[in-house]
Amino acid sequence: MNTETALLPSRVLFFDGSIGIVSKKIGEICETEVKDKTLSLIANCKPDLQTLQSTPISWLQAVHRIDQPVSGCVLLALDKKTHASLSLQFSQGRIRKKYLAIVEMRTGETISASGRLEHYLRFDTKHHKTSALFRDEIQNFGPDWKKAVLDWKLLGSGERYHFLEVEPLTGRTHQIRAQLARAGMSIKGDLKYGARRSDPLGGIRLHAWKIQFTHPETGDVCTVACPIDNPDALWRSCLEYVK
Repeated sequence: MNTETALLPSRVLFFDGSIGIVSKKIGEICETEVKDKTLSLIANCKPDLQTLQSTPISWLQAVHRIDQPVSGCVLLALDKKTHASLSLQFSQGRIRKKYLAIVEMRTGETISASGRLEHYLRFDTKHHKTSALFRDEIQNFGPDWKKAVLDWKLLGSGERYHFLEVEPLTGRTHQIRAQLARAGMSIKGDLKYGARRSDPLGGIRLHAWKIQFTHPETGDVCTVACPIDNPDALWRSCLEYVK
C-alpha cells in the first residue's frame, strides 16, 4: 500500500502499510506501555494510521526512541517481522538520523565549523542521566560504559545561540545531550545537562530532523524529513541556515 504524501494526516510523514514515520511532539513518550495514554506517541498516532490502513491495527511499535523532551521523526513498524528487520539495521548502524540542535553560546567563545565527539557513556537509571567521559578518565571501566560517537556541523549562529546539525553514529541513551554538554554546548532548555534555564516552549531545543533507512520489502533507500511544528522566532532563525 502506498499513500501519497499530500493525503497524509499532518503528523504522519510516511506510511505504506508496514512502516509509518510520524512526528513526535514534545512531551510524548515512545515506549509501548505508557500509564498516561495522553502522552503515548503510539496511542496518539494510531487513529491516523488506522484511517490510512482502512482496517484496525493490531500491532504497532516504535523501532527506536527519542527522549520525551525532544521532538521529531520516529519510525514505527506495524508487524514484528518489519520491526525486527529495521531493528537489525539500527544495530548495524545502517540507519542514519540527523538532528537540529540549538545550543548555548558561551561568552567570548569561538566555535569550529564542524567536529566529531567520541566519549564513553554510562546511563544512571536512578538519576536518569548519562555521564560522558574520555576513556582515560574512567577508573573502573566495565561493560556498562558504551562508546559513543557523533558528528556535528555548525549551521549558523545568533546573538546567544549556535545552530547545529548533529548526526549520531551510535545510538546511546541521551547521547546527543550528554556529549554536546560535555563539549561545552548544552542544548537550550536542557537543565539536566547544564543549560542555564528552561525553555518557554517546554522540552529542549533538539529536533529529530531526518531519518534514512532501507525498506525491508523493496530494498529502496528512504529518506524522510520532519518539519518543526509551529516554529517560533528562534527555530525560524535556525531554519534559515538549513539547506
